[in-house]
Amino acid sequence: MKQRITRRAQRYPVHLEINSLNGKPAGGSFIVDLSALGAKLESSTPLSPRHQVEFTFTLPGCAAETKAVGTVVWMRPLLTAPGRYHMGIKFFNSVWEIDQMGRSGQLR
Repeated sequence: MKQRITRRAQRYPVHLEINSLNGKPAGGSFIVDLSALGAKLESSTPLSPRHQVEFTFTLPGCAAETKAVGTVVWMRPLLTAPGRYHMGIKFFNSVWEIDQMGRSGQLR
């Protein structure tokens, strides 16, 4: 039986395009789940667990890009989309503005 994980931050389902991934254009890569402490990414570029990752994206209603830096915690191939992967990222620094935007309904 799987152990239930208590989350420290609310996760918000999103579909935000990633502008750059590790300094390179990231066409076709998306954030599918976002919280103040991390994100779930979907990409055709697999990133190995325990490696550092840096990516940029634009939050809804914001003109400036947001840069996130963290560690890959897990990576799984998408069975429904060969050549695509989901990856869990844990941010080095919490971004509580994301939580505020999610609670106010701005992350849609």
